[in-house]
Amino acid sequence: MMEKSYWNQEAETRSPREQAARDEKSLKKQLEYVYGKSSFYKKQFDSAGVNPDNFKSLEDLKNFPFTTKDDLRATQEENGGLGGHQCAPMEEIIRIQGTSGTTGRPLFIGLTRNDVKLWNEMFSRHAWTGGLRPSDILINPANFTLFVGGLSECSGAESMGITVIPAPFVSTGTDKLMDLIKNFRPTVLFSTPSATVFLEDAIRKYLQVAPGELGFKKGFLAGEALSDEERSRIEKTWGITARNFYGLADVAADIAAECGASRGLHFCGQDGLVAELIDPKTLDPIPMEHEAEGEIVFTTINREATPVIRYRVRDMVRVYTDPCDCGRTSFRFHVIGRSDDMIKVKGVNVFPAAVKGIIQSFAPETTGEFRIVLPYKGTYFGENLTIKIEKKGQPGPEKLKDLGERIRQTIREKLVFTPKIEWVEEGTFERTQYKVEYFEKAYESE
Repeated sequence: MMEKSYWNQEAETRSPREQAARDEKSLKKQLEYVYGKSSFYKKQFDSAGVNPDNFKSLEDLKNFPFTTKDDLRATQEENGGLGGHQCAPMEEIIRIQGTSGTTGRPLFIGLTRNDVKLWNEMFSRHAWTGGLRPSDILINPANFTLFVGGLSECSGAESMGITVIPAPFVSTGTDKLMDLIKNFRPTVLFSTPSATVFLEDAIRKYLQVAPGELGFKKGFLAGEALSDEERSRIEKTWGITARNFYGLADVAADIAAECGASRGLHFCGQDGLVAELIDPKTLDPIPMEHEAEGEIVFTTINREATPVIRYRVRDMVRVYTDPCDCGRTSFRFHVIGRSDDMIKVKGVNVFPAAVKGIIQSFAPETTGEFRIVLPYKGTYFGENLTIKIEKKGQPGPEKLKDLGERIRQTIREKLVFTPKIEWVEEGTFERTQYKVEYFEKAYESE
């Protein structure tokens, strides 16, 4: 039998015009729903001078106010629990999870049975897009305490038919995690791109083998953008096909994935989300056209417990709308960096993700680990910044000098600023299974 090309062919190959018509109807209902059920959104809409009656077409969405993570934190602190944007009664909510809290106080997210069903559907679409199949075995080392990368991803994978081994690292421990990998030979490496280094070190230390000898076939790499240099390193080290996946706890755990046929991540949130592109400074809409760049904004549709309207996730993306050989009709996008992580160095925009790609391209001469040192609080710097980079092993002074100059030259050519390089010993920076903070705030230790 021929394998099917899509998890949900009708949704994934729907024409943009038909999808827009469906979104328009769903958006109207969602706006009416939140206005009637949420004290937070009623106040937001009233303050902006809009209400659901003002929504006639998708073009009208731009007139509704944005929602930010700080807005949701504030309403949860003020009202307790899920906050003023809770729309479904607690007796209909079957799960409460939360964000990782890496950028502040965690946000709590509620899910009804229908919300979980929709999230599972989106997981299956994006997992199939990224090459996962029901015959796969996935070991999940993520923290299950609130974090959607734990329970929600296991729920989605189970609903698709994948064999799941829930093994949160914080409670399982290194020895048992390594034993599970050795005994069950999972086919899917589930990790953030950064944490693959952490896992690689653990495997070499505890199992005394190279990661590529363990039988992993596919990389489910989420939580961070995957650079070309990082992809190459991971594929070579682990012997897998590495794909990038994209999701957000406060919007939907699973939103997009690479199909392998063309650039970018395919949007897989049809009938669950509507996406916009905006200028992060002016907040004006940017047409969703081929190779347009801007901050991506999401509005949930058909969401019952904790919907979000025009939610600023702060990810800066480049959009692709040209046809894809896989046949999926949704737009694709590549995450450039975060609008709240972007700094200016001598007038040039710099994203840590771009620096990361360059540093990791010099592995194994470096470990790939680095930190950008910020001398004072702010986002604008008139001088070239220092980048601390972990050296690999104990190269001599001349080798380090040459390597540092090559890195400086590459950054100057690709990112148009010239950093100062400071070498630190291998193992200086903490390895983690979570997202990495690439800024070192020197001013906080002074």
